[in-house]
Amino acid sequence: MRREAARAFHQLAAMPEMGWLREFANPDLAGIRVWRLRGFKKYLVYYRARHDGIEVLRVLHAARDIDRILGS
Repeated sequence: MRREAARAFHQLAAMPEMGWLREFANPDLAGIRVWRLRGFKKYLVYYRARHDGIEVLRVLHAARDIDRILGS
């Protein structure tokens, strides 16, 4: 999984808009995007685009409660 995660991080850093925008009730979480790891369809990368790449917030199983984890 580490190899695929590293590959995804590099791709997302090069093209940050690849992931889909996720809406949260908390406005502090605006702009968070989600990307599914290839080969691990139930694992999601939650990240924000930055001027110099991306900020990976979490890599979580899709069954996890992301709203609670990120505090929305």
